[in-house]
Amino acid sequence: MKNSILLLSGGLDSAANLALASECKRPLLALTVNYGQRAAIREIESAQKLCHFYQVQHQVIHIPWLGAIGGSSLTDSSQRVPGIEKDQLDDRATTETTAKAVWVPNRNGVFIHIAAALAERQGAEQVLVGFNAEEAATFPDNSIDYLRAVNQALYYSTANHVQVFSYTVEWNKNRIVAELKKLKTRFPFELIWSCYEGREQACQNCESCQRLARALSH
Repeated sequence: MKNSILLLSGGLDSAANLALASECKRPLLALTVNYGQRAAIREIESAQKLCHFYQVQHQVIHIPWLGAIGGSSLTDSSQRVPGIEKDQLDDRATTETTAKAVWVPNRNGVFIHIAAALAERQGAEQVLVGFNAEEAATFPDNSIDYLRAVNQALYYSTANHVQVFSYTVEWNKNRIVAELKKLKTRFPFELIWSCYEGREQACQNCESCQRLARALSH
């Protein structure tokens, strides 16, 4: 019986929650969602490798309708994924613009409720997510306030009162990297995929790539 369902994109934040949960010996099922995003194949590959490394069961859920509704450069190939310079990462006006361009309507809400339904069916008590304080500034569905609000809703919408938890919700990415370096088991940074693009190599230009690069440089 699994007592946690982990939403695993293969990026730094969700992979960190996988590592931290594994350190605590929590039995897990990792769930990766293919919603038609540019990086779907790379994200699934990364998640599979991470799950193999941590010996965790992995499942892929396909919901193409979410990408098909459009409105995001992550799912609409006619739109360009915005680039950003490292020295702009703390400029609120710039990051609000880039966040708007890659926003997928209610993505985290959809993912969490899918995972919660699966958790309830399997008797799991928790959904683990890769939230972080750094991106919560422009992505409110990464925030601790959102986590608390969705938990209140899940208390009523799941028979066993599934709750969402994130080890990293109050950390920035520098802190996440620092904590991963302290773990007993070496964290496989080489296996993660944080890029918004789905190319052979990470673009090193999108906001996600730049935030990861800055965190790894400290």
